[in-house]
Amino acid sequence: MIQFLITAAVLATSVSPMDQVHTVRIEVSPAAIELSTAVAISPNHAVALCIFSPENSVSLETASGLLYPDSFIVSPDLGMVIMIFEDDVFENYQIPSNVIPEIEEKLTIIGHGLGGVIAVEGRAKEQYPDGSFLITSDLREGLMGAAVFNDNNEYIGIITGIIRPDIQFQDTVDRDFLVLYPSQIWYMWSKLVVLSREYTEYSFGVTALSSISLTCTRPSGIHIVSVSIGSIAWKSGLRPGDLITHLNGTPVYHPETLRGLLILSDDSLRARVLRNTFERDISIPPFEPN
Repeated sequence: MIQFLITAAVLATSVSPMDQVHTVRIEVSPAAIELSTAVAISPNHAVALCIFSPENSVSLETASGLLYPDSFIVSPDLGMVIMIFEDDVFENYQIPSNVIPEIEEKLTIIGHGLGGVIAVEGRAKEQYPDGSFLITSDLREGLMGAAVFNDNNEYIGIITGIIRPDIQFQDTVDRDFLVLYPSQIWYMWSKLVVLSREYTEYSFGVTALSSISLTCTRPSGIHIVSVSIGSIAWKSGLRPGDLITHLNGTPVYHPETLRGLLILSDDSLRARVLRNTFERDISIPPFEPN
């Protein structure tokens, strides 16, 4: 089994979310600073929305002072960034969880305000076909990029959008609809970065892309573009055009989730595959280094 999931669960029950969340300071010009939110996911890694450019000066505001990342790992597909520090700078941290919220579950949303880090309550309202969630929260500034935790203090995602409701909807006055990008979609990417695992030493034999459906007529998943004949993927039964929708019963949306699970798991994965209009389960063995 994958040991880090157990470790993350233990940390989630013992560490306060407020102690893991830090304000990102982005210097967009000599006289202008933009604020965002980052979450410590290891002693020397923090994850955030990638809302800055290479020319911006970026720092983290913590209780011990300003910290300047030594390097960054950016995922353009996810729109996220992991800040890397050469030294261990975070005492409180946890790996993002693969748990998704239940509808109407109470959530804690931690963002930044002009006076510092703020925490507000929210509730999960609806999950979209692309895996994201619509949640509600009191109107506050500074929730874009905010971290979201459940009642077990597990880090379950990041706010990627804010929807202001029309005044005609009386039951939503003074409420925001927030878009939650759950960590279930990207926790494997973050885990591989934290472990500094190189992808090049593993070969699976596919080219794959995220396939996001905006309707309920076709599921979202990992679209297999090509498969090398004779590869592990080919022997497992994958073919071009297949759509992997679930791994071990969990919905998947990004190729890095598949890659990460294959690298970090000791057991074969059960993949639900949609080919044309037919679904079937196949077994995919874990990666072995070349």
